[in-house]
This record gives sequence, structure tokens and C-alpha cells, in this order.
Amino acid sequence: MWMTLFVVGLLIIAGLAFYLGKLLFQLKAQQQKQQQALQAHQQKLAERQQYLLDSITLIGKATLEQQCEPSEAALRIWVLLENMQPELAQACHWPALFEMYDLIKDMPTHDARKALEKKELRRQDHLRQQKEIELKSAIEKDIEGLLALLQQRH
Repeated sequence: MWMTLFVVGLLIIAGLAFYLGKLLFQLKAQQQKQQQALQAHQQKLAERQQYLLDSITLIGKATLEQQCEPSEAALRIWVLLENMQPELAQACHWPALFEMYDLIKDMPTHDARKALEKKELRRQDHLRQQKEIELKSAIEKDIEGLLALLQQRH
């Protein structure tokens, strides 16, 4: 009788040990998958940050070389900066860039621009061009400072 209970007890313990081992194996596999997913996510974030940095640098250099209009640069750089490092996208850091961005951010583009009356289109273009003339050197200084800062950080 005792021997039968002992064997049954051993079988129960062996079954539980097997089940525990199976659960531990599944847990380890799940943790490995989570780690791989985390690494893949971190890699994507790093690639995105690098893309944003490269884009800001390219637009900034093109603007400094007079290959990109200051208004276009301000709009593009500001949006990229907000996505890359929101703490840097503050008016107090880059006042001229922000002033230009703030002026043109709500101006219509593409099809909406084409739909404007000629008079309104000329008015907006004149306003933008006047602000570009007024802020050109300040925007360039902001861009130079931004590029220098980004180069130091990366």
C-alpha cells in the first residue's frame, strides 16, 4: 500500500515537474521574443532619429547655400525638429525660424493654394517674401546654431 502511494506520489511530482519545466521553457521563449521586439523597435527609433537629423542637416545646409528659401526651410525644419526633439522646437531657442514658421504654417499649399483667388495668392506671397527678407540673416543664424548644436549632440 505504501509503495503504491509512493509511486503515485512520484508520478504526480514528476508530472508537475514536467509541467513546470514546460512553463519555464515557454516563459523563456516569450521573454526572448519580447527582447527581440524591443531591440527591433529601438533600431527603428534610432533609424527614424537619424533620418530626421539628416533631413534637418540637409535642409539647413541647402538654406545656408541659398538653395532653399528661408520660408520653406523654416516650415520643414520646424516640423522635423518637433518630431525629432520637441524640447528643441521652442520659439525661445530659434526665434527667427519660429516667427517664419508661425507666419506660414497655416498658409494653404498644393491644391488649396491653387484654389485661392489671384489677389489673395499675391497677398500671401508678398507677406511671405517680405518676412523672408526681414528675417533672412536671423534665420540663417538660427540654422547655423541649430546645426552646430545637433552636430555636438550626435
